[in-house]
Amino acid sequence: MIKVAALVALGVVPVVAQEIQPITIAELLAARSDSTRVYVRNFWATWCKPCIEELPIFDTLARRMPEITIELVSLDAPADSMRLRAFWQRRGFGAVHVFHLVERLRTEQIDAISPAWSGAIPMTIIERGAQRIVHEGELTLPEAIELIEQVRK
Repeated sequence: MIKVAALVALGVVPVVAQEIQPITIAELLAARSDSTRVYVRNFWATWCKPCIEELPIFDTLARRMPEITIELVSLDAPADSMRLRAFWQRRGFGAVHVFHLVERLRTEQIDAISPAWSGAIPMTIIERGAQRIVHEGELTLPEAIELIEQVRK
């Protein structure tokens, strides 16, 4: 407790990892962004090394740009929810919203999420209203910021 108090006194707020929320494909498809806010939705998995390497970027974006919404959607197998939870608790990212898809994705569902998506991960959708950019592959922080700025125009 003393360590936490000392950190707070120094202006450092300890981060508590977000709770992982289960989500179905229907809920995922129904979740649409409003026209004024930028949404960044990343599809990833714990077994995907490039996915893991880019996770800190999304936490940084959420802290630097609190006006945008960052959603991370795990594609880990539905049966792996406990392993996913343990993985996420070790990371300690608290500024992002984390979801676990509780169903396996099929090709037609991938197409419904984005016809531009091959199904490979990591994959990130950055959108605001009707403006949408789909990026397959790992993102760097400067690339992510540039894509966010593009949908803001």
